[in-house]
Amino acid sequence: MSVRNGGRVVVLGVIALMAAWTALGSGQAEPGEQSSVRVEPAPALTLPPELDDFYRPAAGAVAAAQPGEILRARAIYPAFMGIVQLNVDAWQLLYRTTNSHGEPISTVTTILKPRGPAPAGGSKLLSYQIAEDSVAQYCAPSYVAQSGAIPVDYVNAAETLIPIAAGLGQGWTVAMPDYQGPNSAYGASRMNAQATLDGIRAAENFAPAQLNGPQTPTALWGYSGGTIPSAFVPEIKQSYAPELNIVGVAAGGVAAGDYAEVVRHNNGGVYAGLISAAIVGIATEYPEMQRVMREKVDLLGQFVMASKKVLCHPQGATLFPGFNYFGSFQGGDPLNLPEIREAIADNSLGQQQPTVPIYFYHAQHDELIPIAGTDAIVDKYCAEGAPSVTYVREFLAEHMSGVPAHLPGAFFWLKDRLNGVAAPAGCSITSPVSAFTEPQFGQALSEILPPLAQALVGYAIGQQK
Repeated sequence: MSVRNGGRVVVLGVIALMAAWTALGSGQAEPGEQSSVRVEPAPALTLPPELDDFYRPAAGAVAAAQPGEILRARAIYPAFMGIVQLNVDAWQLLYRTTNSHGEPISTVTTILKPRGPAPAGGSKLLSYQIAEDSVAQYCAPSYVAQSGAIPVDYVNAAETLIPIAAGLGQGWTVAMPDYQGPNSAYGASRMNAQATLDGIRAAENFAPAQLNGPQTPTALWGYSGGTIPSAFVPEIKQSYAPELNIVGVAAGGVAAGDYAEVVRHNNGGVYAGLISAAIVGIATEYPEMQRVMREKVDLLGQFVMASKKVLCHPQGATLFPGFNYFGSFQGGDPLNLPEIREAIADNSLGQQQPTVPIYFYHAQHDELIPIAGTDAIVDKYCAEGAPSVTYVREFLAEHMSGVPAHLPGAFFWLKDRLNGVAAPAGCSITSPVSAFTEPQFGQALSEILPPLAQALVGYAIGQQK
């Protein structure tokens, strides 16, 4: 049996165990409003995407649809860690998007909305991109966010608290797309960004979400792996989805500033496990890269990379630390191979000027994603006249502490944009010593923690906004 087929057997075995975990339901009412798309009832059994027919559109439906067009819709019971029920309206939308080569594919976005009617003129929308960082479908946000999901990916499940507290807590509708698509293309920035934009289109076309179509004020947010789509959107928005009213994008720990350097920095290091997953994920979109890896990676390297196909973020990141992936390539540095070099270049930032306001945050001592790549991208944007770039370079932080440290700046910056405050013109680059000692950190906690606590005890957060 080949390593590839062996990996499939393992993941099917894992999934078979998951299928026994049932969603018991919360007793909440089904979201009531209907759109032109029939809304299916919430599933009685929560299955991972690999076993869930909802993720598989009817034959020919994807090719016949327009980007962002909804193919199927269903209500779901959302829950934190698959157990703690959330008192919000929630649906999943299967919609048409586009892969890295302009071909139609489908994926799913999860829509969360505060209970009750939207304000006059419709709700605002926050598209939050979770750092999925894995190449197995059962790690996707749409599975992780459902009641009855086994919390294997507890890291991503924990990250859902950010859009719940900061987004729903403000009365905004939240979209969490499976931006990696049906093949879990981790690291494929172009496709990930297109899937994110089409997820916004789908949300705005879904009547129960109570949005105002393309006029809906929309913000994007992501940290670390969540910046792979989020930070790429400003470069392609105008050509791919010019009708959308995207008022700002916040990205912390920007991953795709210099992809090649991120790979070199982590090869053989503590976080080497994330690198192999990203290489596998990008290769799913580039057949020539896949062919080179199949031909030039030795048996041990094939085994290590195949293991990533069955593991979620926390397990994949910690398996095989210190592994020298470059050493598993026969024939020298894989980043010098044109098939790999070109695929990485196609998914790196700096190809176009951003057309929407940007808030970038990066810890100066980020041990996972070197800040030099983000510095270089910001310098390029600013030198070429980007309309609005705010860049915060925190001194006393690294990658993990950067998660809470970036929250206040990103939250208040996005809140201003969604409230109609114009983004600062030009470039602003600051290097604070620490975000934790600044007054806005405590202010952010005072706005984010109460709705978080309310959500975890079943309170209908966001209704009063």
